[in-house]
Amino acid sequence: MGVFRIPLKVKNWQNRFLPKEKQGIDVVCEALVDTGAAELALPADLIEDLKLEFVGEVPVCMADGGQHLYRVFGMAEVQVEGRNCQVRVIELPHGAEPLLGAVPLEEMDWHVSPLEKKLLPNPRSPDRPLLPLCTGPMKKS
Repeated sequence: MGVFRIPLKVKNWQNRFLPKEKQGIDVVCEALVDTGAAELALPADLIEDLKLEFVGEVPVCMADGGQHLYRVFGMAEVQVEGRNCQVRVIELPHGAEPLLGAVPLEEMDWHVSPLEKKLLPNPRSPDRPLLPLCTGPMKKS
């Protein structure tokens, strides 16, 4: 796949419930679009700026096949070109490059065009995300 970066805005979804002094700042950064990654991954310094809450650890497998425990934070609201979603965040080391993975891309209904090195909206719903709810026809009760 061709490698490309996109601008994204991230904010602490919980800010709306927190007193002003406990709220994180909104972060604007460039992220590597990585469909091989499952989730949104941000460096520790951005997570600190956002003041995201630690929620646990998950085992992750790296591109080199190694497995490690990584810290998980949440909930973050991610915005890419006017589309947004709420996701948990995997913590990367300080200074690492942010990664935008398959889960948030699916949530925002972006299609990846590696040749054009850009995100394209779903042609069936170009103005807003269209999310699948089920894989087959629903039975009426």
